[in-house]
Amino acid sequence: MTTRSTNGHLPQLVDAPTINLDALTDRQRAGTSCVWCAGTASSRYPVGGLRACECCAAMYGVPAAGADQ
Repeated sequence: MTTRSTNGHLPQLVDAPTINLDALTDRQRAGTSCVWCAGTASSRYPVGGLRACECCAAMYGVPAAGADQ
């Protein structure tokens, strides 16, 4: 069995847990819950087509949308 994940496409993330797209809730897929902790997601922290909360973004190195890199 193969699991689909997004971390292969996000090399800038530091020690971030693999995102198993098949195991996400509807709210996580819709971008209203954090992709890792299911807390309230922020549109400032996109993770692929999903979103992270401020805490997880800081922990895993997700850059804020629009931030110069």
